[in-house]
Amino acid sequence: MRDRGGLKWRIALAFAAVAALTAALAAVILSQIWQNQFEEYVREDLQQTADGAAELLGRSYALRGGWTMEAFSPLPRFGMMSGLALQVVDSGGTLLYDDSTMSGHTTAVHDDGTPLVPDEAAEPEGPVVTSPIAAQGEIVGSIRLWSYTPAEGLLSENDIAFRKRSFGGLSGAAVLAVVLASFAGILYALRLVRPIDRITDTARALRGGDTQARTGMSGGDAIGTLGRTFDEMADAIEADRELERRLTADVAHELRTPLQAIQATVEAMQDGVLPADSERLGIVRDETMRLSRLANGILELTRLERGAIGFASEPLDLAAPVGIALDSHQILIEDSGLALSKDIAQGLMVLGDTDRLTQAVANLLSNAARYTPSGGQVSVRVAQDGDRAFVQVSDTGNGIAPDDMAHVFSRFWRADSARASSSGGLGIGLSVVREIVERHGGSVAVEPAEGGGTTFTMWLPLVPTKGTKASRGRGDQGAS
Repeated sequence: MRDRGGLKWRIALAFAAVAALTAALAAVILSQIWQNQFEEYVREDLQQTADGAAELLGRSYALRGGWTMEAFSPLPRFGMMSGLALQVVDSGGTLLYDDSTMSGHTTAVHDDGTPLVPDEAAEPEGPVVTSPIAAQGEIVGSIRLWSYTPAEGLLSENDIAFRKRSFGGLSGAAVLAVVLASFAGILYALRLVRPIDRITDTARALRGGDTQARTGMSGGDAIGTLGRTFDEMADAIEADRELERRLTADVAHELRTPLQAIQATVEAMQDGVLPADSERLGIVRDETMRLSRLANGILELTRLERGAIGFASEPLDLAAPVGIALDSHQILIEDSGLALSKDIAQGLMVLGDTDRLTQAVANLLSNAARYTPSGGQVSVRVAQDGDRAFVQVSDTGNGIAPDDMAHVFSRFWRADSARASSSGGLGIGLSVVREIVERHGGSVAVEPAEGGGTTFTMWLPLVPTKGTKASRGRGDQGAS
């Protein structure tokens, strides 16, 4: 069951969460800026208010001749009427005026001019700004100014209301951002889920047996690349299945031909059509041996692929197994009317199994001798290139078509499907070569030879040695 809706809503929720987190982060940053910047601005404004009140009160003090009731008359518009608390103290620190009480009362003075300290004087809470009062060049007191709401610092009621409106607007913007982000997340999720569903549907179709199902997706983004890669994988699987069908047909053909020959010969001898002499029994024996070789070859290849055959791992001169294989195949090559050329470098040490490497080189030599017409040539070269040694076996045969190069190491493959099996090939030898070389940590490749024919190259890592110099030869780099 598909989870389209679940994925869509999860992506939308992720978008909304990011938007909400962004809004919250913006609120925190704005709040910090508000505290550090706007409050500094308010403090400066309050200080200017206090300085203006102090200057006006100094002139009133000089005009009234001291601290009289009339001297404090300009102050209410600076304090209580502006939403601020204001106090005046004389040069000795005595409280003369306080509009921060509930009554907002002003201190009275006696007839002799001495102030009457109020019974309930408010103490400033929170940050306070002060400004000295000067009259006739002398400091006669000071003004203290602060907010009625200590918890809000120096902010006035108007400032607090403005801040609330600011945060209210920010909250509204955050809600709108979350809604828009959720909507955008849903749209994005739909665009993301559709190609994923397309890939899923294609995978289900392939699982159901529709080998031609493909996503047909393109584009340079990650989803498009995934779709193209999936299609390439499906093409590769289909190619492998086609190869398996071909291999099954080849195996059936390889088994059917000798079995039919054996059956026909035995039935003819039973019916008296053919005599049961050594010639007829020899035919049965040859076909039986051919079946035995085929079965042994398949068994050996399977064991190699599964790693069931143990390999020795000891330093050896690569020229040794190559020389053994050449000695065993030299007569075969000469009897086939072929010329043999050798260029064998000595002292190229590799880690490996002499018998298995000899088998791999022998398979390449027998393959070259089998498919090279009389009068041709087989060339063998052993040399070094960097930290690797290589063995090249080239022939001047008909070669292999470029489209078939990728299949030459597949089991039971033959370049010409109509080629008679009487040539002796089982279509397994090159597969064995690949398995042996890869078990030695190397690689094998094939390419067209110069002037026609085919070149097979086995690459093997050299044993690291100190102070050893081996002649460096350049092989065909394309074979790697």
